[in-house]
Amino acid sequence: MPSNKINVLFVIMYVQIGGIERLVYNLSRDLDRKIFNPYIAWFEGEEICKEFIDINIPLFHVPKNKRLDLRTMRRLEEIIFRNNIQIVNVHGFMNMIYSFYGAKVKNKRKLVYTVHSDWEIQKTDWKWRFISIILFKFIDSIVCVNPNFLKSIERKFYVNTDKNIAIPNGVNLASFSEKRNNYHLRYKLGLQENDIVIGQIANFKKIKNHMMLLKAFNNVIKKNTLVKLLLIGQGFKNDYENTEKDIVDYIKDQGIENNVLLLGFRSDIPELLNIMDFVCLTSIKEGLPLCLIEAMAASLPLVGTNVEGIKDVIVHNKNGFLIESNDITGLEKAMNVLIRDKILRHKFGCESKKIANDKYSLEQCIDSYQNLFLSLVKK
Repeated sequence: MPSNKINVLFVIMYVQIGGIERLVYNLSRDLDRKIFNPYIAWFEGEEICKEFIDINIPLFHVPKNKRLDLRTMRRLEEIIFRNNIQIVNVHGFMNMIYSFYGAKVKNKRKLVYTVHSDWEIQKTDWKWRFISIILFKFIDSIVCVNPNFLKSIERKFYVNTDKNIAIPNGVNLASFSEKRNNYHLRYKLGLQENDIVIGQIANFKKIKNHMMLLKAFNNVIKKNTLVKLLLIGQGFKNDYENTEKDIVDYIKDQGIENNVLLLGFRSDIPELLNIMDFVCLTSIKEGLPLCLIEAMAASLPLVGTNVEGIKDVIVHNKNGFLIESNDITGLEKAMNVLIRDKILRHKFGCESKKIANDKYSLEQCIDSYQNLFLSLVKK
């Protein structure tokens, strides 16, 4: 590749699409190729999502053990050196730890750490906090997807404020704006014309708290069988947070297979949102969930737990409902209100669209990252 371009390496845990991976996918695909050469390195799982293959950039699998693996650090260092990487953008705390040696110690390159959730900051124990306070002095920039995380970072790790920047996640608004005839997809999924369709787009992890949604939904369909729930996402084999088995077992034990559709990983999210009536997210903790931003761009009302990240995109009684964590009865009531009231769904959906247009465009997100990368190279 031409040496006059800026080589940027994105470091993530998986190359299967979740919220973090979606952001890195968008960045890798849409960075100005006249200026930047994007690369991606990942640690867990050998299978590569087709979306990442299709953007036709160098992909590097760097396997690691569950314990701290020094060989992984050295392999990553070699990738940085051999490809003349100038900027390393890491997504996730441990990814930052693994990248620091190759980026800052061995190769003296710019290191940007993107923080996706406040709980990632708060759960850091005393040992990693002490190490991070030292490492953060040498990191060139810390990006928070939610502006509310900036103060947490500064308090927890004593980071200089001039290193911190907030860049909210963004989505391609045009991809979710166009309303198409959805009959074929509904038919393919076995949905009836009068079915109310609820969706949750989240990989199967404990923190996403699918069981709260399933228990509330199970109560809903006891009174109204013309309601379907689409669960879009998957569990990862070596992930200790994987809840896929629990979810599948609950659905079978309760005999609700006809009402809950497990769709796994899907690349046709805009089309799926187009057949939904509203979207839920019942996470215990969040960063700034792309799935809700995409739903807002698709003019959908939302129901979510009243936690950091989710409450930043759902304005209660304006574009959806906020429910306290594990309030199954409250979630059931909120779903029933939206199931019954088509006019309210339309009203909330219009508000969602306005919020998405005002605050969460992908163009703004990409421009902010490009400007940050350019400023670091100039320094």
